[in-house]
Amino acid sequence: GWVVWAPPADATSRSTLGGALLGLLSKFAANFASTIDGKGTGNLRGPGGSGGGGVVGGGGVGGGGVGTDELYGGARISYIFSAIFAKSLMSVGPFDGLSDEEIRTTICNANGTRPALFVPEISFDILARRQIGRLEQPGVQCVDLVYEELQRIAAQSEPGELTRFPILRERMVDVVSSLLKRAMGPTQIMVQNLVKIELAYINTSHPDFIGGSKAVARLMSKMAQQKQERSQMPPTVQQPPSTRASVGGGLRGAEDGTIHENSPSSVADERGFHTGDGTVATPRNVGTDNDGTGPGGAGIMNFIFRGNNASSSGGGGGGGRQSMSNGGPSYGVESGTNNGFRTPLERMSGMHGHPPSIVQLPQVPDTMRQTDVPPTDRERVEVEIIKSLIESYFGIVRKNFIDMVPKTVMYFLVNHVRDALQNELVAELYRDAEVPSLMAEATDVAQRRKTCMEMKDLLSKALEIVNEVRDFNTFK
Repeated sequence: GWVVWAPPADATSRSTLGGALLGLLSKFAANFASTIDGKGTGNLRGPGGSGGGGVVGGGGVGGGGVGTDELYGGARISYIFSAIFAKSLMSVGPFDGLSDEEIRTTICNANGTRPALFVPEISFDILARRQIGRLEQPGVQCVDLVYEELQRIAAQSEPGELTRFPILRERMVDVVSSLLKRAMGPTQIMVQNLVKIELAYINTSHPDFIGGSKAVARLMSKMAQQKQERSQMPPTVQQPPSTRASVGGGLRGAEDGTIHENSPSSVADERGFHTGDGTVATPRNVGTDNDGTGPGGAGIMNFIFRGNNASSSGGGGGGGRQSMSNGGPSYGVESGTNNGFRTPLERMSGMHGHPPSIVQLPQVPDTMRQTDVPPTDRERVEVEIIKSLIESYFGIVRKNFIDMVPKTVMYFLVNHVRDALQNELVAELYRDAEVPSLMAEATDVAQRRKTCMEMKDLLSKALEIVNEVRDFNTFK
């Protein structure tokens, strides 16, 4: 009934219009503040009420308040802080986007030309800063979500009387949007500054930080536990030594099984080595001569595994074996370009019987990566220590960030807009020259009022006629 029976705006004085304007502005600001605080949810308007508005939750104005099937107002902002922002940050791991190889490379780069005796602290500093910087984007997104929610609350806080004054309503929306945008800038900057504050100083003295000594102790305990678990596992079946012939720091078995690991026949020195029958054989053809008269060359490994182009007296062609001058057992490999074994130096020089006169180093690659070389035990321990430190410190920073971002958003954005909204509306809209234009009614409202007034007059006349007829019958 207020749309129909309210007096027309052009029929009232300027002072009356100014008072009505102040009342609307104050009511809007009060609805906005009470919606955020959760005190005035029954006054919220949504798309289903009368005159283009209604109570959010399905009812019209005065229809019993907000429904209980969803969150509204300040409860939605609280949901953004706890269920969206905090939960998302807790799912961010300290090693997301960071592999063990990258940690290993960072440690190697921090060592420089001289390998450090201990884990370089600068590697932890670099990697911790990298992971902390990833928290900035979620914080800025949280500000955007709260900004959109405040716009939603402002639209729901409009008094129903604003449907009479479309120009005033449009201007109020502009003022609220401008205030929100001005408050959003400092809020985003402050959230970014929170990350910069954390990056400015890596506080390794924090009481909750694990520290280097505890990280090493935890790693040692973990390694001891793993060793104990491995010791409790059933032993695996090992192959016999004769099937494990290999070339390494010594002789671990020949093809014919006459030389075994840790046996006297595998002991070698500068002058020769023991054969299978207990005699000592002196290597031949280890020098620069092919007839075996030259001096000793590169040692026993070169003697056994090098190739020789000269054929032995016992066999024709390149398929014979080298034999000892004392008639003992023969040692060596098949000669020839296809079957003979070639040492690394021989492969580089393309020679079989002579070492290269000049050793050529391979070209230095443009890009060097640690992945080309398997990690050593020391490097694996260093990586685990750095990972323990990063995990501990990242957890501290993430916990502080989850706590500080909602406080920052509430102070710089939500509370600032709530407290300054009424003063901003009055300063921008309450001007004597603009009061008549702001309080101008919509065309359809004026037409409806005119129709209602005519109907009122007709009904009043009809009521008078009915009263006259009733009075006439009574006196008769």
